[in-house]
Order: sequence, then C-alpha cells, then structure tokens
Amino acid sequence: MLTLTPLAYYYGAPLRRNTEPRPSDVIVLLSHGQVGDQWLSPEGAQRTWAALKLYKAGFAPIIISSGSSHHGLEQAAIQANWLMLAGVPKDAIIVEDNSSRTFSSAVQVNNILRIRGWRSAVIVTSELDVPRVQAVFQQLGLSNLSFEQVPEFGPPTGLYYHSGWRAFYHASYEYAALALYKLKGWI
Repeated sequence: MLTLTPLAYYYGAPLRRNTEPRPSDVIVLLSHGQVGDQWLSPEGAQRTWAALKLYKAGFAPIIISSGSSHHGLEQAAIQANWLMLAGVPKDAIIVEDNSSRTFSSAVQVNNILRIRGWRSAVIVTSELDVPRVQAVFQQLGLSNLSFEQVPEFGPPTGLYYHSGWRAFYHASYEYAALALYKLKGWI
C-alpha cells in the first residue's frame, strides 16, 4: 500500500536537498543507465539534457561525461554522442569511461579535475542521489561543487500516487547505498 500512496514520495524526503547550479570550471554528467547499444535509460537521457541545458546557459565550457564501460555498456560515450548531436562541440566533451559505479566515477573525475587544474564543478545527477554523490566527492577533498538535480518523478497530487513504486524503490536504493558507502569508507 505504501508504494501506491503519497507516503512513497515523502519516504525519500530526507534525501532531497535544495541546490542551485553555479557557474563552474566544468559540468560533470554522471550516467544512469543504458537501453541497447544507442539508447540511454529515461533517467540517463534526462540527465544528459540537463547537462546540455547547463552548457548552453554558459555554466561551464566543458562537460565530463562519466559512466560505465563494461559488459557491453558505453554510457559515457552514448551521452557524449547525444550531446554532440545537440550541438556541443566534440572538443568540449571529455569521456570518462573507466568507472562502473558512482564512487569510481568520482575518483576518475577527481583525477581529471586535478590534472586540468579545475577547482569547481557542477554535478548533474538525479535528485535523490545528491547526498551520496556530494559525500563521495567531499571524501575525495572536493568541496567547491554545485548540483543540477534531475527529478525522476513529481510530487503526488492525490491519494493515489502513480510514481509511488519508483519513488519508493529509488529512495530505498539510496538509503542502502549510503549505508554501504559508509561501511566501505567511501563517505
């Protein structure tokens, strides 16, 4: 019953943060998923469009597309291709495809920032991911970050919440991931 009611949305409330993207040295686009060899998951596509919006608005001159490159998945490259199709020049995109999870993406992105001498980044991720992503980057010593939160589902408008299962699942996933990352010392 919980997953069919507005309670599913409010279950994730502690994970939601008020954030505003700030102009930065670079935009970091974290991958979400891939469907087939040319398509991103709906959430991955939404993140890609959010990075495009930030780029077009002048938040940063470079986008780091970070994501999996294993088991036949090329999420970072697909994101980069979609960005180029939308008009972002190839030389304004860095593809980081050596990571398989958020922690390894943060490590790889941190290395790129250090090598390039960049000190600030606006991170594009899903709204419920922000606490974990922020904690990982802070653990790596990066604090000059802002976030573009991509919503996955809107707030409920009645007693029946059609996005309830997805909202409940994602919040549960994030709570478990926060515990796991804490256990591993990643946050």
